[in-house]
This record gives sequence, C-alpha cells and structure tokens, in this order.
Amino acid sequence: MKPFISLCMIVKNEEKVIERCLSSVAHLVDEVVVIDTGSSDNTKNIVSRYTQNIFDFQWIDDFSAARNYAASKATGEWILVLDADEYVDEENFKEFIKELKNDDDNYDAYYAKILNFSGSYGETLVQNYHDRIYKNNGEISYYRKIHEQFKHNNGLDLNYKNSSLLIFHSGYLKNTVSEKDKSNRNKKLIDIEMQKHNKNAFDYFNLGNEYSSLGEIEKALDAYVEAYKLKTDFRLSWVSTTLVQIIICLIQLKRYNDALNVISDAEEIYENSPEFIYLKGEVFYLRGQMDDAKEAFLEIVNNPQRYNLIIFRPDLKDQKPHSRLGDIYLYEENYEKAIYHFTSVLNINKYYDHSINKIIYILNKFHSVDEIRDFLFRNELINENNVKNYVRASFAEGNFDLALSVLSEANEENKLLYKVSLLKKIAVEKQGNFEQVKDILEPSVAKSLITSNWINIVDLYLLRDFIQYESCISELMEELKNELALNSLISMLSNNVVERIDIDQDVFIHSLKILLKYKQYNLCTFLLKNIELLDQAGVCNAASLLFSNGFKAEALQLYEKIDWSYLRVEDLLNIINSLIQTNATENAVEVAKYANLLFKDDFRFYKIILDNTQDQNLYKATFETCKNLF
Repeated sequence: MKPFISLCMIVKNEEKVIERCLSSVAHLVDEVVVIDTGSSDNTKNIVSRYTQNIFDFQWIDDFSAARNYAASKATGEWILVLDADEYVDEENFKEFIKELKNDDDNYDAYYAKILNFSGSYGETLVQNYHDRIYKNNGEISYYRKIHEQFKHNNGLDLNYKNSSLLIFHSGYLKNTVSEKDKSNRNKKLIDIEMQKHNKNAFDYFNLGNEYSSLGEIEKALDAYVEAYKLKTDFRLSWVSTTLVQIIICLIQLKRYNDALNVISDAEEIYENSPEFIYLKGEVFYLRGQMDDAKEAFLEIVNNPQRYNLIIFRPDLKDQKPHSRLGDIYLYEENYEKAIYHFTSVLNINKYYDHSINKIIYILNKFHSVDEIRDFLFRNELINENNVKNYVRASFAEGNFDLALSVLSEANEENKLLYKVSLLKKIAVEKQGNFEQVKDILEPSVAKSLITSNWINIVDLYLLRDFIQYESCISELMEELKNELALNSLISMLSNNVVERIDIDQDVFIHSLKILLKYKQYNLCTFLLKNIELLDQAGVCNAASLLFSNGFKAEALQLYEKIDWSYLRVEDLLNIINSLIQTNATENAVEVAKYANLLFKDDFRFYKIILDNTQDQNLYKATFETCKNLF
C-alpha cells in the first residue's frame, strides 16, 4: 500500500537540533527522507536512528534543487517539508492528518503556520504562512534558489489552502543565526535571484528581510517599499507583513511621523490587527508620549477578542504591550501596576529576561527575601528551566540571600550556582564558611564561571581579602594575572589616583554599577576618586548610576562637571526631576527648554514645561509646538 505522507528534509551539520525535529514527527509520518548536503558532524548518525532513507546531495547554492531531489526519493501521496531546526506538536499534527485525509476539495498544496522564535532566548515571536505540504504527483516542484516556492510544472495555477498545522522554528535565535552565518549566506543567494531581469515583488520582500537581519535598515526599507509597490494582490500573506516591516524600519530610523502615516492607512485595511496599534503605541513611547502610549497598549490588552487578526508578530498582541505598560508604570513609579504587567508577560513567556529583571528590581526595593520568594512561587513564575534567570537577576540587585532562597530546592544541575551564591555572599558580607565554596575557585572551574559572567571582577577583587586562604586564591589570581579588567580595577581602587593611560572607562562604569548594588560604598568612594580621569560620556554614565541608586545629590554634583552638550535624555530628566522635587520649578523649566533644543521629538520635555511654567506666553508657544510636532 502506498504511504500516505512522506517527510522530506535537507540537512547539513544539524546535530544540535535534528533529534528534536525527528523525535517530534518521525513516528507520525509514513516515510522519512533526508538529503544530506555535506555534514561533517554527527548528523547522519542521528538521522539513521529514524530512517535508512538518507541520501547525499552536492550543495550547489540552490535550495530548490535540493528540495526537488528529496521529493524524487519520496513515495507517499503527499510530501511534508520540514527543516532540522523545526518541530511539531503531536496532537496538532494528528488533527492536521485527519484534516488532510478528509478534505475532498482536491487541493494541490497546503500552507502551514510557522511560529518563529527569535532574539536571544526566543523572547520575540514571529509568524508566517508557508507552503509546506503538496501532492507527490510529479506535477509540482520548487523554484528559486532561496525562499523557495511551489510551481506547477505545466505552468498551471495551483489550488492552495491554509491548514491547521503549526510548525515551530528556532532557527532565528541569535546564536543560531550567528553560528551558521545565515544572513550572509542568504544574502548571497538573494543577490543571485535579484540579477534576474523579471524581478518581482516577492524578490524585493525577501531582499528586505535579509537586509533587515543584517542591520542595514535603510536598504531594507527601500526593498520593502519596492515590494509593496509591485504587489499584485493585497490578499497575499507577505503583503501585510511588508507593511508591518516598513513601519518597523521607519521606527528604527526614527522617522516617527512617517511611521504614523503608514499606520493610519494600515489601520483602515487591517482594523482587527493588534500589530498596527502596538506600533503606534511604540512610536508614542519612544517619543515620550506616555499617556498616548499607555492608551494604545491598554486598548490591545483589554480587547483581545477584537484584535484577532495576527499578521506577523503574535507577541505584539499580548507579551509586548504588557511589557511596555510595565515600563511606563515603572517610569511613573506606579510599582503595583508595573508588577502586574511584568507578571502578565511572564505568564505568557516565563523566560522573558526584561520582565524577570524588572520584577526582581521592584520587589527588592520593598520586600524581604521570604516575601519575594513567596510571590514568585505563588504565582508560578519560577520553574527548574528558568531559575537561572532569577538567580542572575538577584545577583544584579546584590541580593544573594534571594538567590540562595530560589535555589534551595534546585536540581543537581544548579548546585554549582548555589555555591556561587554562597561565594558572593561570603565575598561581599564577609561571613560564611569559605570551605563550602573553595572548590569552585579551582582555576578551571572559576574561569568557566568568569567567562559566563556568573563571577565578575568585583567578586574577584573582594575575594582577595581572604588572606587565610591565600594559596587557593593566589593560584587563581596567578592564572588571571594578565586579566586587564581585574588589574585595572585593582589599580583604581588603590589609594593613589591612577594615570589616565591606565584607566579603563568600561571597567570603571561596570565596577561602579556592581559596587553600588553590593552596597560597597567605601569602595565606590575610592573608585570615584578617579572620576576626573573619565571623559564626559564616562562622567555622564557614573552620574546616571549614582542617581538611579538613590545618590541624587552626588549625581547632581557630577552633572555640574559635564558640558551639557554631552547630556542624554535620561540625564536631563534626572536633573529636571531633582529640581522639581526640591521645588526649583523655574530652573526645571529652563532645563526643559534647553532639552527641547537637543531632543525636539521627545514629548516629555514639552510636558514638563506645560505642567510647571507660570509664563502664559511660553505655555501657548509650547502647546502650539506640540500640536504641530505630535
């Protein structure tokens, strides 16, 4: 009996992910065909556990050629195409097979929804529809060297349908893209496609995607705009995605008014899409229009049923709006609402570091270790897979007891982190049993912890105080004697002011940040003796750190040393807020007027003037400027 569905894959050096893919799907299909294009790792051995249909194919810079070769080896009625860094959900796949078997409308091919995890930890979610299932009747094949698509071999139109199949894709995670150099590989193949005389809209869309991934935003925007101009049908899925991408590019280029104009037009066409409202809110947020941004984000999260048309970014419907609302309420010092929205993010994505860091930052300001731990576990925010994220956030706030508390029930894998937490507590608080942690200062172990930034240069400096264990630490210090960052810190924390040539400004700021969180204020004082040796940007950074850690008077003293042309938005806001808090509102207004000259697109400075000036002429002039700009 002929197999119903064959899985066809092309692979090369996929030992890290191929097991996940095949273990999710091999038992659900009738045949697995894998084409290897030159693996030098363990990929083929892993594949052999699932199928003997493994064929070699010489890579010729052409994905379609490899796909078509795979199809030539398949015997099923239908072909499913997956990549090694993709996987499926078993229940969803079974439902899809039922759907495929019961569909009597004689479709040639089906689209699957691809959910792409991107960013460092999958914190960004992107979706698209792609033709992945087609009849194995010899009449359908792939074309295009990259971003390959189906065509009928006789030039006939293909009859498509969206399927219920979900495919999860991790290939856009930052480390994967970097390791495989995907962007440059894809750009090379796109350039070949673009040499054709009959370039079409889809070519320009794909070119825009590659330029975007390479960070060449101007070129990406030009390509997306050209794709949109050449579109032949609004209903094509990539057309609406192109609109979203155009807006994102305009925002990245700080062309905010242009972005709002595109959003205004797009909202009329895609009124049920959350993406355009979110992007409008993002423009408002970046321009400092916090009330307007809040209104946009709340509109999305309070009306999830209304905004049910996801074009491209599912995370812009829930995760990202909640995250931005958390940021806004934190800026407004409305900590209760900030916690609510950051927690809402983690109920969607428990690995979102930004929300984890902010929750620990806020809770650490007001609550005990037991209260924080109870909140985290009561709300089911911590699990064995993300506990490291909370440990790192606890370290960042200098709360080692919290790290020890969340690790108290840690599995064997996290026992090492428990010792790191003890080590930091001993180094900073000068209490505890050093013998318990002595083994992790063995050079081979310690260097690994330093490389992964679990132990930092301030920790190493503070450990020098354990003279009674000098032999243990000295061996590590000997290993690190050429570590310039550590030596620079030691020099800066000595009683003598170092030479300008010796000072490392990045080390200075990094160390000051850690010492403030560790509450090592005496060492901060020693470090700040070298402040005169920093450049203006360095002094700005130091002042900002002091301000954010509650040392506002000391921060303002540093700001007085700086040429104001070097001040950033956050620095001017720090100065203005301090003046307002001390009832020096006239001075605050004058600083806000100066800030308007430097940052004319930031609404916060106009709002400060409107809320605080007694000068009616200035009020009217500022109000008119706001109407014209915003």
